[in-house]
Amino acid sequence: MNLAGWAAAAGVAAAAIAGLAGGSCAAILAARVPFRGSASRPESCPHPGHGLRGGDLIPLAGWLRLRDRCPACRAELGAWFPAAELITAGIFVALWLRFGPSPALPAFCYLAVISVALAFIDARYKRLPDALTLPSYPAAVVLLGAGAPFLPGGFRHLAGGLIGMAAALLFFVLQALIYPAAIGWGDVKLSGVLGLYLGWFGAGALLTGLLGGYLLAAAAGIGLLCTRRATRKSMLAFGPFLLVSSLAVIIAGGYRFS
Repeated sequence: MNLAGWAAAAGVAAAAIAGLAGGSCAAILAARVPFRGSASRPESCPHPGHGLRGGDLIPLAGWLRLRDRCPACRAELGAWFPAAELITAGIFVALWLRFGPSPALPAFCYLAVISVALAFIDARYKRLPDALTLPSYPAAVVLLGAGAPFLPGGFRHLAGGLIGMAAALLFFVLQALIYPAAIGWGDVKLSGVLGLYLGWFGAGALLTGLLGGYLLAAAAGIGLLCTRRATRKSMLAFGPFLLVSSLAVIIAGGYRFS
């Protein structure tokens, strides 16, 4: 393997390691944020601060060492902890392979971490907490804005992102007002964040990413109905489909930061 090959392999390995660490953060957020300030208890033991030591928080290795059990109360931690870590690592690697060491890459890695956390929360509890969606607006604007000056046409992309954010919010707010039973306000608040990232790549990416969420949700709903795992009155979390579609468009859509 030549020098370029070793450098490429090192970049992928670094992205995977960073992704595992980011996935550990996503798992912690998914475990704790839904119950922050609530008297109710989660179904499984919160990942941090409950008899866990520093070594127990090492991605994958900590979960294997604990054998999926909290050392304090022996509650089951859940297989979704390592799943969140592995999924986030995969997204980080995909982002690295698609965009390389771009100044805007940290912004999209942030999106990956927050997306995994929100997807797990919405799938399990049918909610998208404001504690994660609302701070993502300034965080994403700052991260994308920090990278914009170092990219060709960066400020044009940033402007497109801001327009996409406004357009997505307007579209989802209208849906929520016209037919509130079909969409929740958590989805409305998430839509602006995704609109910002998709709008960075243009109107085509924005439309494809948002429309893809509806198509994925419709396909999943039909599949559940056909297998009798759901009825017409069943509640289906929409957030994960929006997140998956948006990330798929960003990673596989052939778009570039420049």
